Amino acid sequence: MKTVKQTMLVVLGLLFFALQGCSHEDYIPVPGPAGADGTDGTNGVNGTTSCETCHSKSNTDPVTASYNLSTHALETLHTDSGTGMVLTTSEYTNRTGCVQCHVSQGYIDKMEGTPLATGGGTAVGDPAYPVGKIGASSDHVTAIDCKTCHDTHSSLNFTVDGQDFALRQGFTPVALDVDVAYKIDMGTSNTCVNCHQPRSLPPSTGLPVKLSSRFGPHHGPQSTLLEGIQGALIVGSTAYPAPKSAKHRTGASCASCHMGKTTDSKNGAHTWHPTPNACTTCHSGGAPTEVTGFATDMATLQSLLVAKGAWSTVTNSFTSNTVPFIVAQASWNYSLLLEDKSKGVHNPTYTKALLKNSIEAIK
Repeated sequence: MKTVKQTMLVVLGLLFFALQGCSHEDYIPVPGPAGADGTDGTNGVNGTTSCETCHSKSNTDPVTASYNLSTHALETLHTDSGTGMVLTTSEYTNRTGCVQCHVSQGYIDKMEGTPLATGGGTAVGDPAYPVGKIGASSDHVTAIDCKTCHDTHSSLNFTVDGQDFALRQGFTPVALDVDVAYKIDMGTSNTCVNCHQPRSLPPSTGLPVKLSSRFGPHHGPQSTLLEGIQGALIVGSTAYPAPKSAKHRTGASCASCHMGKTTDSKNGAHTWHPTPNACTTCHSGGAPTEVTGFATDMATLQSLLVAKGAWSTVTNSFTSNTVPFIVAQASWNYSLLLEDKSKGVHNPTYTKALLKNSIEAIK
């Protein structure tokens, strides 16, 4: 009996140790029946939804149609003096000193801090940037287009970082080419300021000035006129307003007036033609077409400049004569207001002061 008990104890002990050695890894579960499907969760937002707000044909097609009506797309035509070929602006100005504003890759290089290409001629001879086909009917591979001003977004978190519209310039203030110490900050319109600014300063030496057909601020002084700077401040009976004080400077911008909601698909948006929709917000009587008396005063000033030997009605440009300093200042103001092309609307008070004081000075 004692032997049986001892045997049972040994068996129980061995069984105990055997059970201690078991693990869950030895267990093979038997799957039960599948449970009922749960309720579907709420669908997430498509990852490209925010992109498609702008990057869709329904949005880009109207932009393209609008751009095709702009001066940037149509381009002024020029006759090459050497070959007689008719060239577009971007072809004609594909040379040193012009490419940063008139040639797409030149502007991109300027924005990216890349040294500008150089060339001494036009697209038909010694161009700064390589071109494809040449001529007014060609594909203008060097023209200002969408990719000139727009690149990629600096951020896609528009809620936190703001909508940058993928502008190469972004919202960074622009240091003027002829006065780098002065910066113009017009927010989204800074892209325009990059090129729509003078390429020289008004006469300041007090000495006689030799004129030329290229005398003046160049063809795009709009930003500085709007800012109320870089006119020749001839002393006269009409006071000059403070810089940055124009209503269109403080309460509007290039983009708000020139890219506002279109009235007929031929203005606003990417045509950059001013839209009456932007004007009537403030001008309840209708969009102004020029400052009161502007045409009359410009005609008067031109007649005086002709009498002083500064302007030719034959060539419709400045002469090559040397004129007194005060006449050169008046000539500068005439060119500034002529090239601005807003007929004084950009900055009415500043425009009137420049005109009135110029006329008084050379009568």
